[in-house]
Amino acid sequence: MDLSLIIGIAVGFAGILIGFGLEGGSFRSLLLLSPGIIVLGGTAGTVIASFSFKDIAQAVKSLARSFRVQPLNNASTIINNISNLSEAYKRDGARGLDTAVNGSEFQADEYLMLKAGIILIQESKTTEEIQYILESDIRAFTLQRQMEIGVFEAAAGFAPTMGITGTVMGLVLVLSAGFSNVEKLTSSVATAFIATLYGIGFANVVFMPMANKLKNVLKRQRIHKEMILDGVCMISTGEMPRNVQNKLALYYQAFPDGKKKYKEGVEN
Repeated sequence: MDLSLIIGIAVGFAGILIGFGLEGGSFRSLLLLSPGIIVLGGTAGTVIASFSFKDIAQAVKSLARSFRVQPLNNASTIINNISNLSEAYKRDGARGLDTAVNGSEFQADEYLMLKAGIILIQESKTTEEIQYILESDIRAFTLQRQMEIGVFEAAAGFAPTMGITGTVMGLVLVLSAGFSNVEKLTSSVATAFIATLYGIGFANVVFMPMANKLKNVLKRQRIHKEMILDGVCMISTGEMPRNVQNKLALYYQAFPDGKKKYKEGVEN
């Protein structure tokens, strides 16, 4: 399980609070209800107005799934399975593909595109037709994920504006109260700026990291799909299983911990 997002958010807020405390700030002065309601409530409202409930729910689900991503392990399994399919196709033709792809290891969602490619091979589609269809699949998948990322990017854009709105509202109340009590005036001005702090803090420490997390997951998912695309096309052209595995091993260099496997694929 990848907990880097949670750890990063916690470290980000800890750094801000520790720095504030070192400057003599009181943590209690940051814990105000009204700025939180303005910033979080306003941001939630603008996001809901910008996207459908279904898009928002899907974005949250994608974020939850991102904690379970194991890109290198998945890549290794996918490459081995594509190589096995190539061997089955060379040995038994389309019937071999049908038997192999019905195995339990091919029932996960990440293999849907591979199964679609195998069906296209069984339907005697040309390699060019298969490539066009699967590339369309990748484009549609990418568009949907980009819309989900847009939910968190929108939240990161709206939050600072909501913070400024809260600050302006606070200053309006301060100015309307007059300048008779200078001490109370300075305290009220400081409180008004808490809303801006909330808006900037949530935008940069919470919402934008969430969007960036999904962007990185999407990049890896695209690599997986492009790897499947190449693998299906190689099966279609009758490539030898060993060659399929070695060529697909080039994709390992797209992963931070894949240098060893990339090197093994090149040397083989």
